[in-house]
Amino acid sequence: MDATTFKARYKEFENVADEDITMHLEECSTLLNASKLGAKYQQLLFLLTAHELHLQANPTNEAGVVVSRAIEGGSISIKNIATNERDLYYSKSSYGLKYLALKKSVRFVGAVLCESKLN
Repeated sequence: MDATTFKARYKEFENVADEDITMHLEECSTLLNASKLGAKYQQLLFLLTAHELHLQANPTNEAGVVVSRAIEGGSISIKNIATNERDLYYSKSSYGLKYLALKKSVRFVGAVLCESKLN
């Protein structure tokens, strides 16, 4: 994964230094397991990186989804959709919300087969 590919997908970060994007890509990659995420790995990595870059540029304590905005720009209503601290953190950007939605779509299926003999 490199900054060029990331910037091609998220053009809003084209003015961010490649080194900064690469650093965030590397840090975020340590939080994800590529072998378990399969084809969704790159998309999740990019969303997580975009979330981190967005928070770096726009630090805020607000979290949730904007449900209304005054025409003159005076007030904004936000609905908090987080059910735990982790979700609250990711709900601070649209990238984080997309990350959560996609991550929840990943299913880990495991099975243990046991052989039993009836006497």
